[in-house]
Amino acid sequence: MEKQYKIKVLEKLIKVLDLYTYRENSFTLVEIEKKASLPKTTVFRILKNFEKAGFLKYDPVQEKYSLGLRFLELGGIVYASLSIRKVAAPFMDVLSQNLKATILLGVIKDDQLLYIDKRESESIIRVTSHIGLKRPPYYGMLGMTLLAYMDDDEKKSLLKRYPPTKITEKTVTDIREIMQKLDETKKLGYYIEKDEIIEGLVGIGVPIRDFSGNVVAALGATQPAFQIKKGTIENTIQQLIEASRSISKELGYT
Repeated sequence: MEKQYKIKVLEKLIKVLDLYTYRENSFTLVEIEKKASLPKTTVFRILKNFEKAGFLKYDPVQEKYSLGLRFLELGGIVYASLSIRKVAAPFMDVLSQNLKATILLGVIKDDQLLYIDKRESESIIRVTSHIGLKRPPYYGMLGMTLLAYMDDDEKKSLLKRYPPTKITEKTVTDIREIMQKLDETKKLGYYIEKDEIIEGLVGIGVPIRDFSGNVVAALGATQPAFQIKKGTIENTIQQLIEASRSISKELGYT
């Protein structure tokens, strides 16, 4: 039998949010109290807390509560993740075939690197990054690429919250050195990782932008070092940048 995990205050909150539809999208305190069958004081506390957090907006003239922009932001994150994966899929297929590499797609979600798609290579060295897997925000080529395009305060905040730890001998943990690498990544438009996460692997990450010009995802390729020949790195960078530009264009970036 499946266990039931109930939190009363969340059940009450869900009751309130479930009232909102396309047709009915704003309510007074009294209307919510009656429709949700909840005590007035409970409804009032829920509304005020959610208004403060930006999830609800209060109109003092009509004395009504409607959904706030915070929901739009969260919905945008979900939509972006889904649309990025759909748009990137054919380009990832081509990159995988052309480069004979593992191709990864990731975003920052809840302050962590989240892998949202992957194309596996046939190499004997495997990359332990499954779809849905979360890593620290600085992790590997994708994490470093995404961090590079954040503002300095956000970078420093994430690096303080998730202090870099040694994974291999080549893993960079010094914050000052990491910040320098991030600055260089932003100037170059790509990040190259060698032996930093898995010994014997070379990874390259590039940014993907949406219609607003913001970097919303990172695309990357990892290849075993023994496959790297003269011109391999340059060719991989070129193909990744071309793919990221095409994906960004389809997401509305010009």
